[in-house]
Amino acid sequence: MKKTLLLFALVAVIIFSCKKDYNYYTFPRVHRDNTPVSQVYSYLSTDIGDAGDTFKIAVHTVNAGDTAYLLGSAAGGQTWDYDSIPLSTTIDTTYLLNPATNPDYATFPTSNLLMSQSSGTYMFLNKSTQQINLIGISLNMYGITVKDTLGNPWTMFKFPMLLGANYVDSGSASVDTQIVIGFPIDAVINIKYKVNSTIDAGGTVKTPTGTYQCIRDKRIEYQDMDVIVSGFSIYSTKDTIYKYNYWSKSKKWNVIEIETDKNDVVMSIGYLLE
Repeated sequence: MKKTLLLFALVAVIIFSCKKDYNYYTFPRVHRDNTPVSQVYSYLSTDIGDAGDTFKIAVHTVNAGDTAYLLGSAAGGQTWDYDSIPLSTTIDTTYLLNPATNPDYATFPTSNLLMSQSSGTYMFLNKSTQQINLIGISLNMYGITVKDTLGNPWTMFKFPMLLGANYVDSGSASVDTQIVIGFPIDAVINIKYKVNSTIDAGGTVKTPTGTYQCIRDKRIEYQDMDVIVSGFSIYSTKDTIYKYNYWSKSKKWNVIEIETDKNDVVMSIGYLLE
């Protein structure tokens, strides 16, 4: 479900020119029980996990033509039943750590939260009440070593997440680096990246582990990367990823992760294990 974290992290590191826009708007002003929407469908910085937490998502690949996992409407008051997701051997694990325990912490002294999803790959974050910013990264991808701070920190999440909130982050960059193929070779990586996030729905979701109140984050991520060596493109990729993440306060993470195609046909669905 999660497209290669290493590529995602590398993309994030080399974005030094971004345009950001964040707007709030609301579907209904009150929920059907007359409770203000801002109270029913909201997710704060304090609602998300912190250092010491580990989250495991069991990912199920959906067969073509399988309509068991419907997205439903983009609105409040939704009920989603994903209780039938089969247990999968594919597990995506996210570790939230104390950055001060990492050997590279001195390079990222303003980090107060560390995220890792694969051995040797670390994302140094700064978490505040308003947002979570990616400020630096330490990783090795296909012989490319990257350990650097971001000249312009990338905002991963904005808070509060409210029903109807939209956030857009885009940018491009050209970075000089080295690729190691037996010996180091100078290379240039050209990147274009964009993410569009909308809190499009809220309600109750049932998973194999329980029933949770949640808000849903609809995310579209665009990635365009080209690696140039001696004037020749040796690797290029263009990718668009369509995601729906269902965030629960009680679990401090998303309890459902869905990836779709451009027509909202579900390709994979994962749920948070206990």
